[in-house]
Amino acid sequence: MGKDGETMSGQSLGRGVLDGAFAILGALEASDAPVRCAEITRATGIPKQTVSRLLTQLEAYGAVARVGEGFTLGSGLFFLGSRWSGAQLAAVGQPVLAELHRRTGATVHLAVMVDDAVCYVAKLVGRDGDVAPSEVGRLQPPAGSAVGRVLLAGLPWEQRRRVLGAVTDQEIAKGARAALDGVTRSGVAFDHEEVSAGLCCAAAPVVGRRGSITGALSVSVPASRPLAPLADQVRAAARALSRLHEAVSP
Repeated sequence: MGKDGETMSGQSLGRGVLDGAFAILGALEASDAPVRCAEITRATGIPKQTVSRLLTQLEAYGAVARVGEGFTLGSGLFFLGSRWSGAQLAAVGQPVLAELHRRTGATVHLAVMVDDAVCYVAKLVGRDGDVAPSEVGRLQPPAGSAVGRVLLAGLPWEQRRRVLGAVTDQEIAKGARAALDGVTRSGVAFDHEEVSAGLCCAAAPVVGRRGSITGALSVSVPASRPLAPLADQVRAAARALSRLHEAVSP
């Protein structure tokens, strides 16, 4: 055994170090204020000596920053995150999202698929306030949401079957399967209060250079507001974003 109970196997040691580093980053992400070493130890269960050593290493790479006697997430993570394809799509799409937001007054989302989950990469809150239970960077199941249904349509058949097979709510699964046909026919998918009571959404696909679905653009409005008139606008905006994305893609 190595120090702190880690095995001497390179594979196991590497996994332990990575697990510890990401646990520390998770503890920092969960706090709005700088977190001390002892607090990280309590939150993660990692020995204080290991926490101190990993913090020193993470600080050297800019992943954490020292603030007084505590630590916060560092700017190095922002640089790494900005290189991710989802973040690049959000950056390219800013003017399109802003114009769709201005025209509709709706909450506008841009999302991509991460493994079997939806990840929102941009969100502009509409004039009705933050009515959508979404957060940039959080992973959510795809089957119930309009953006998720669009992204499901772009998955390989086997992955799509696996994702839908894991849905326990059969009504949501049925709605998702029906929506796949809708995306194919009309280029838009809907969610009528299936994710959140009182909230409806329409989403359209963002298409990459090779014709694959790389993202989903949506508008979300209260159920009291007509959704159908917004479908053409979100579809047109998604096509505009697709052209922008294609122009800058390698």
